[in-house]
Amino acid sequence: MSDTCMSHIERYWQALTVANNELFNKGDFEKALSGYKDALYRAEVLNNHIPDCIRLKIPFIQVYIISCNNLANTYEELGKLEEAENMLKRTVYYLLHLAGNKELNMDEIQSELKRATLSYVRFAEKTNSGKVKQEQLFRTLKEQLVENNLIKID
Repeated sequence: MSDTCMSHIERYWQALTVANNELFNKGDFEKALSGYKDALYRAEVLNNHIPDCIRLKIPFIQVYIISCNNLANTYEELGKLEEAENMLKRTVYYLLHLAGNKELNMDEIQSELKRATLSYVRFAEKTNSGKVKQEQLFRTLKEQLVENNLIKID
């Protein structure tokens, strides 16, 4: 994809995010939800072109995480707790997927992974999500971290 196109996608994502943050802050959650979904689509497009993002210094990891968090917060406000939880888990799984890419900054991924995991735990505690779901996520997290040599277990 051309540099111009990549930059346009990033700018459009930014514009969508700012506009929908305003809708969210006004309490217009349904409209914000639609716009945030559109922003997530742009984030996914950027993530399909990671080498270009790296070269152009587009913060594709943060773009994706912000999009997922915006959707999680909006779903929570709408009382759609399962969808909110799924978006928070999606962030964790996304970062675990990136952990397998040795060309990326592992310190950044680990830092974001800690933050994403804590967000999920806080949400699960606040909403009394089932312990089984939490344990399943933590098992997957541990397996992936070991597989990607990010932690060692003796």
